[in-house]
Amino acid sequence: MRTMAFEEEPAEDEGAQSAPGSAGTAGSTSTIEGTGTASPVGRRLSRRWIAGGAALVVVAGGLALGGEIEDRRAADRLVAAPGGLSPWGAEAPQELWSLDTPGGRLVSGGAAGLVLLDRGTVSRVDLGTGDLEWSREVGADLACGTDVGWRAAVDHDDQLVCVSGGDDREATVLDGDGDVLGELSLDDLLSTGADVAPGPSGSVVLVERTGEPSTDLPGATVDVRPTDGGLEDVVVPAGRGVQVSVVDVSTGEVRWEHEVDFVAPGDSVGDCVARFIDEEGVESHTVDVESLTVRYTGGVVQVSGCGVRSLFSADGVRLQAPGDASIGVVPVASGGFVSIAGDVETTNALDDDGTVRWESPGRYLYPGSTDGAALAATLLSSDGRLVAVDPHDGHALWTADVPAEQVLVQAGEQVVVASYLHRWTLDPTTGQTLWDTEAGYGDRFSVGAFTDGTRLIEVAVRGDQSTDGTRLTAYDLRTGEEAWVVDDLSELGWFVAIDGALLQVGEGTVSRWG
Repeated sequence: MRTMAFEEEPAEDEGAQSAPGSAGTAGSTSTIEGTGTASPVGRRLSRRWIAGGAALVVVAGGLALGGEIEDRRAADRLVAAPGGLSPWGAEAPQELWSLDTPGGRLVSGGAAGLVLLDRGTVSRVDLGTGDLEWSREVGADLACGTDVGWRAAVDHDDQLVCVSGGDDREATVLDGDGDVLGELSLDDLLSTGADVAPGPSGSVVLVERTGEPSTDLPGATVDVRPTDGGLEDVVVPAGRGVQVSVVDVSTGEVRWEHEVDFVAPGDSVGDCVARFIDEEGVESHTVDVESLTVRYTGGVVQVSGCGVRSLFSADGVRLQAPGDASIGVVPVASGGFVSIAGDVETTNALDDDGTVRWESPGRYLYPGSTDGAALAATLLSSDGRLVAVDPHDGHALWTADVPAEQVLVQAGEQVVVASYLHRWTLDPTTGQTLWDTEAGYGDRFSVGAFTDGTRLIEVAVRGDQSTDGTRLTAYDLRTGEEAWVVDDLSELGWFVAIDGALLQVGEGTVSRWG
């Protein structure tokens, strides 16, 4: 800063003054030494030092403010991410509050957060206290929001859409404060056998069969194989297509609609068979070519029904990965969608317009939790190895000799993968193993994973029920060191993360841990 002052501010009288910083000349003075009266150059230097110091303060203050803003953004990304938790410190969590919900059902309501549906009433649960923050009567047989078990990212700004059943079917849109933003009667929009579900951004999704039903459609009873429960002698020769529509609840306008043709299901007839149990407990199955359901979950409209299984984006783009129609897709942070299927060893990535962006050998491993950071790689399991591919073009980034079966945490600086009791943490950019450990769970296995940005918090259970021997274990993401263990949780239910809160949901109860 002094050098800039000397170079940019020459003395007013160059012939009468010595150059600043040179050896002392008779008659010259300097405020830097603090002796005598300041010369014009000295006064200029003082002003320069003050201005330079102020500039440093401003820059430092700006950097601090910028750091605080980025920290807030990172915290917002964390709590909005799948499995993301607000940090609560180094100690093991304890139950903060508990709410009994006998007969009620809990859903994730976007801007409304955790929502309780109970006998026609919608109530928001205050995550800080467990109290009901507000309640509103909407209607009987409610369907609202997203199931709390869904682990994909939830749009925290999205409105809460509810669909009521009964004689007068109606859709209602609520904001985060419980105020009604729009209502729509569904009686005139739904035909017999049609289905409706809450949709994206204040809409409902409608699906109904089109055309006249055929009198020649099968209705024969089929048998169940006693050995494997499969179906015998099922034939589905014909059926009707469907129309899928997304309607704005506030305006009644159709945002988009599509026709889906009937396709004979071949060997996959599960969508075409209805199961019945009579009064004596005898089970029978009947072909039902009119079966039809729809739901909107994780950014995807899912239509299920005999011969019409199909997927659409929230904007109405048909999503179909190459192969069988039963292959699902999920949205990914890099944009677009990735195909998921338990028995298909090829992964396809789709752009937002539904076109195939890339395909790669291997099965996509959906991360159980993330910290909200941009993910540098898409992780696949292929031939007993972990393969990382570029999420944009699918080219291989690295391969690790790790038999990963699931991704517990995929964060900006670490990726934690698991295979039964073994855990590996790798560098997401190189695939280098940072640490590995064998979980001392005995006969427990992992059923859930969360992160607060610095730790992996894993849920493990014994047996095939989440309420049988549940244990929470935390690991430091950097070192793999076990931070704490909470055991003896067999009386409670499964764990979920909503708005950064770690919740345990059981039969008729919900509690927060932290």
